[in-house]
Parts: sequence; structure tokens; C-alpha cells
Amino acid sequence: MFLCINNAILHHGVVHERLLRNCEDFVWPVDSTFHGRFIIDVEFLDLKICPVNGGEASSIWPSDGLLQSVAAESTLRCLSRMLEEAIHSDVTINTADGTLRAHKAILSASSPVFQSMFRHNLKEKESSLIYIEDMSLESCTTLLSYLYGTIKQEDFWKHRLALLGAANKYDIADLKDACEESLLEDINSANVLERLQEAWLYQLDRLKKGCLTYLFDFGKIYDVRDEVNNFFRQADRELMLEMFQEVLTVWKPI
Repeated sequence: MFLCINNAILHHGVVHERLLRNCEDFVWPVDSTFHGRFIIDVEFLDLKICPVNGGEASSIWPSDGLLQSVAAESTLRCLSRMLEEAIHSDVTINTADGTLRAHKAILSASSPVFQSMFRHNLKEKESSLIYIEDMSLESCTTLLSYLYGTIKQEDFWKHRLALLGAANKYDIADLKDACEESLLEDINSANVLERLQEAWLYQLDRLKKGCLTYLFDFGKIYDVRDEVNNFFRQADRELMLEMFQEVLTVWKPI
């Protein structure tokens, strides 16, 4: 590797950039009519490492982006410990099959619904106890890992439908968007009707459009003809109307 130095000669106000390959490169001439001994102040504005085989030079000093990345990783490690070890936890969550410990501040910062619980004189504020009995212990643990920034991709995929329900219930908009985006990625004949129902229930317009496009534009309605009758018996009337309108849009008489 080579060392690339940006330096400023303050007396003359001149800035030079030099690629240093060996000791001789550390010597450079200065134009001056003054004879004798004198001192030149040099300020190194930057030190960069240049790859031997070429490529862009990179600074040896951490940039703002790198510093922020290091700080973010450190913060996530702290949050992970807070959750896993229940460090100074101040609220208990009762799920369908177990209990969890969490922090009111984290929950309140993530959800306006949780914030309202702890701000007003509700039973959750007095008892420091939240009932989330429509979620399993495992899915609620995944919800907390999302709120604390430590969620794993495989856990998100496994529990995304439960997370979608929680995101809607507790008004966690970014989680709701993430769930909708994920559910759009793997629509197929086995899940399209379920996804369509979820899209209607939680008002997910992009997911609903994706399901209708899959069924009618791509002609996959014939793959689920046996399931459609049961779906229609349970589907909302307005949803059925939208499906009918979609049929009219893509149907072209011969």
C-alpha cells in the first residue's frame, strides 16, 4: 500500500497532495529567497491509504459515516442486553403463553398506543402490566426484538403475519410497511386469498393490488377455483365488489 498525504504549508497558504512511496517522497522543495535556517509549519489535513493495485484511496481516520456506524452497533448491543437481561425493565407483558419484561421508554418511543397507555391514568400505567394475549410468547419476543433493533430476518419472516397484526394494533407504521413489503414478495396460489384478506383487514393497498393482479392479470384465479367459493362466503362485500371490478378491467371480450 502507498500513503497519500494532503498537507498545507501555512506560511504560504499552499495546499499540496503527494503520493508517498518511499522516504525520498517525504522531501519536497520550497521556493524562497530567504537564506539560512527557518521553520515551516505543515498541517496534515488527511492521511489516505492507496491500494497497490489501484483503486480509490481511503482515509486512515474514521469518517463521520464510520463513526456513526460504530456508535449504532454499540447502541444495538446495549439495547440487546437491556432486552435479554431485563436490565432496569419496568413493565411486564403477558402473552398467550408466557411473560416478558420490557421498558416503558422503548415501547412509548416506538408506538403512540403504548405511549398513551403510560402517559394517561390507565391501568397499564398503574400496574406496569400489559396484556398482549393475542400473540404467542415467541411472536411477541420477535415484536420486541424489532422495537429494540435486534430482530433477525428469519424471525421476521416466521412471524410477519403476527407482527402485521401488532403493528396495526399499536400503530407502528414502519413495521406495518415492512410487513406489507415482505408479504408482496412471495404471493402464490397457496396464500394469495389469505394475503388478500389480510390486505383488506389492515388496509394495505399495495398488497391488495398485488393479490388482485396475481389473480386476474396473471390468470391465477383458475388455480384457486376450489377455494374461491369458500372465500366469497366469508369475504367483505366491498372487497368482492373490488374483485368484480378487477375482473371487468382485465376481461377482454373476443
